[in-house]
Amino acid sequence: MPHLTSRDPDQLWTSGQWMTERSGGSDVSGTATVARHDGGDWRLWGTKWFTSAVTSEVALTLARPEGSPEGSAGLSLFLVEQRRADGTRNGIRILRLKDKLGTRALPTAELALEGCRAEPVGDLGRGVKKITPLLNITRLHNAISACGMMARLLQLLRDYARRRVAFGSPLARKPLHRETLAALQVEYEAALALTFDCARLLGKVEAGEASEEERATLRLLTPLCKLLTARQAVAVASEALEGFGGAGYVEDTGLPVWLRDAQVLPIWEGTTNVLSLDALRAVAREGVLEPWAGQAARRLEALASSPLAEGAREMRRRIEEAPRALGALAAAGPEVAESAGRRIALSLAGLSAAVALAEQGAWALAHGRGERAALAAERWLAQRVPELPSADEATARLAASAALSGLAE
Repeated sequence: MPHLTSRDPDQLWTSGQWMTERSGGSDVSGTATVARHDGGDWRLWGTKWFTSAVTSEVALTLARPEGSPEGSAGLSLFLVEQRRADGTRNGIRILRLKDKLGTRALPTAELALEGCRAEPVGDLGRGVKKITPLLNITRLHNAISACGMMARLLQLLRDYARRRVAFGSPLARKPLHRETLAALQVEYEAALALTFDCARLLGKVEAGEASEEERATLRLLTPLCKLLTARQAVAVASEALEGFGGAGYVEDTGLPVWLRDAQVLPIWEGTTNVLSLDALRAVAREGVLEPWAGQAARRLEALASSPLAEGAREMRRRIEEAPRALGALAAAGPEVAESAGRRIALSLAGLSAAVALAEQGAWALAHGRGERAALAAERWLAQRVPELPSADEATARLAASAALSGLAE
């Protein structure tokens, strides 16, 4: 622990998580790594197919102790140090480095665990439950990375627009170019507001100051925040490269790397579909929707006398309708609800971002900090928050999806 919390570069350790195996990433139930008790030590045997922390000193990984049942219930969490006390590798062999689309500055490897010594973390058989808090943090980190990427690209685009002259004047004077950058700014403002809303709630949880309602809200917002911001980052990166014209497509400008690196954000820590299903499970099994709706409604009440009152009323309408709409989808059957999972997740994520952004916009207006956040809140709600689907609509789309997907049996 002192190594992980140190600010001394000579003492600081970094940590990773090794979960993905050949059988898959998000579905860890097929984990094949075996943990064997050897004297007083635990030793791991298996292969980790995709590990992006091969330069870290320690890592958390899932393994199945010999004799444990199949599936997720048989998994335990272990802490692995990469090197022994004498500096030699701890039974870990690098099979190869991955040839990735992007994030090439981060070495990602396929590892063979050949009797590496490991320490169990928590009780055996509770590995998935023990590693879940880590996934919440890494999903928030993913969202922060997405926000940082969008912010940097907007900085570069604004600078380029002031310098690049086309058809007799700088791009900065072109109304259509301004509108394009305004749309990208809205994406960034919404992403940042939602991400820091999650960070606020996580801070309260970690400090032991969160109410049960806030804990439930964070449980829902974490997958939604990661899902939305990751997709935004890819879209913004693509639009940004287009904004640079041909310069955005040639490697010597350093711009294409942004799009390649952005593409990992919807994949790391759960794809859009995985996160959508996670959010649906949280709604169905953990009762998080009503607490989320309750705290959002109270926050919007505080905006009733602000310049954003009209938008706040529209948000409240949609939020108050959400439990009924999702109840109807659930009653239509699990396949109907699952098929609408993406739209449900994007709608709830969009509404959550709208609440946070409206709150920020009202605060900025009241404190003389400009109108940008308020304008972004109005445009975000009007253009970027899809309505929840009705049960009839979702049922019809489910029936059509088999034929359209080309996967009908």
